Amino acid sequence: MNLRRCVWLTTIVLLVALTVTACAKKIPPPPPPPPSPPAAPAPPPPPPPPPPAAPAPAPAAPRPLTEEEVFSKKTLDELNAEMPLVDVSFDYDMALIRDDQRAALQKNADYLRRWASVRVTIEGHADSRGTNEYNLALGERRGNAVKGYLAGLGIAADRLVVISKGEESPLCMDETEACFTRNRRGHFIITAK
Repeated sequence: MNLRRCVWLTTIVLLVALTVTACAKKIPPPPPPPPSPPAAPAPPPPPPPPPPAAPAPAPAAPRPLTEEEVFSKKTLDELNAEMPLVDVSFDYDMALIRDDQRAALQKNADYLRRWASVRVTIEGHADSRGTNEYNLALGERRGNAVKGYLAGLGIAADRLVVISKGEESPLCMDETEACFTRNRRGHFIITAK
């Protein structure tokens, strides 16, 4: 019996040991360390720079001036320097409008129609041959011939004033036929716009 007792006793001891070990409180593994406190949040990235300001729109190119605006800005001296009205040439000792000068007078009439406020003085000139009195009278006849021709083209005569310069204001001082030809003329001066 002894053996039996021993077996029983061993069995019981084993059972008790097994039970004790099975029921013994298990020690939980140590908890993981708590998470470290969050680091101070990184400052947010700076906002992107604003888009570059759109360049100010370039000022619109100024519109080109109209022909009327250009005309109104010009002084009488500037207009006369441009010579929009061309001189008319005459034959020796004559006050008749030559056929080759009619186109020039037509162009002058077109200009005067376009700029209806323009007033002009027509200077009648002569070359140096002849007396002063004769050349003054010839210059007067030439100026009136030009005025009459323009009036015939529809230009109001009250816009045209005639004066005679005779031989007083020559373009050329030489005593040659080429120079005389240049001096025999009807010359236009714009006096009002």
